Order: sequence, then C-alpha cells, then structure tokens
Amino acid sequence: MTSSLPQRSVREPRERGVIAQGDQAAFPGMRLRLFRVWQAPILARWVKSEQQLRWLAPSTPPPLTAEKIVAWKRPGGEAFVLEAARDGSPVGYGELNPMRSGCGDLWLGHVIVRPDLRGRGVGTFLSRALLSEAFEQRGANRVSLIVFPDNLAALRCYRRAGFAVAGEEHHPVGGAGSTHRLLRLEIARATVFARRSGN
Repeated sequence: MTSSLPQRSVREPRERGVIAQGDQAAFPGMRLRLFRVWQAPILARWVKSEQQLRWLAPSTPPPLTAEKIVAWKRPGGEAFVLEAARDGSPVGYGELNPMRSGCGDLWLGHVIVRPDLRGRGVGTFLSRALLSEAFEQRGANRVSLIVFPDNLAALRCYRRAGFAVAGEEHHPVGGAGSTHRLLRLEIARATVFARRSGN
C-alpha cells in the first residue's frame, strides 16, 4: 500500500552540539535528526486528547493525522525528530520556522515528547538540542515560542531550557470568534553564549 503523504527530499543531517553541559550524559546517544515523512503516523499517535492537541497545535482541528503533521512546517523552516540511541525510534519532535518579521529570528513550534517519556527531562533535552541547531547551525539571533498559561509542564520544560517570558499574545483558537491568551517566551543568542562562557 502506498502512502498518500507527500515525499520530501532529505539532506544528510550534521552532528549537532547540545547547549547544556551534562545533557549528553543524561541521555546518551539520543540524536536530533531531520524529520522523515514515514515518522508522521507515529507522532500522530502520541496525542491522546483534544486538550493535548490544543496545547500542541491550536490551529489544527482534531483529530491529528499524519498529513496534518507533514503540513505544519513553514517554507524555509525545518522539522526535527529526537531519536533514541537504542533503535533510532522517535522520542520527540519539534520545528524551527522563520519568523514572519525576518531579522534572523526563528520560531520553535509543535514540540512533543513520546508519552511514556514525559516528565523525565526529555522535553528539556529536545528543546536545548533545537536551540543548538537554531543558534549554532542556523545563526539565529533569537528563538521564540508561544504556550498556553495552563500548560504547566511545557512552561517548566521551556524555562529549564533557558526561555523567559517576554509578553502575552491573543490568538483565535477553535473558531467561534473566541481568542485565547498565550505567553510568548524568548531566548536570545547572546544570552545562550554568555551562559556557555560562564559570563
């Protein structure tokens, strides 16, 4: 049976550094790799409720499907999967997309961890690996994201990765003309490299 998912050319990923010391010891062998289309059905099964989908992708109507995941990435952006050392299976997913304003800023989006690994620091490891990609490989000046204030696990994860709250935004979610308050978190390149140098 052939897949109806669009095929995407995949460049060979480079080895990437990880920002925080000690991360590689805590998660030996986990690697950030480019997302492949065949992984989308696996990722779709990680979302177990409409609430989880709302937190992950507010503008994506349920149910989450592989086709919807493939369509998330914006032009000029890239999607990544964190793979387990043992067998290369996906354990996390996230995207780096260019901001509409340009200026070398990137948007971190659709970050999700395999359900059985949540609460173990994998999300922070994944976020730091994506920041390493953004700043070291793509030369980003700043990385931003938005998160629902009631998504406390995600807030803890992003703060541990180095993000700080920079403001609020209101976005339409779920139709019916309603808008929801979201927190905007940011981290600047200068902040990351100052921490790494101990300044």
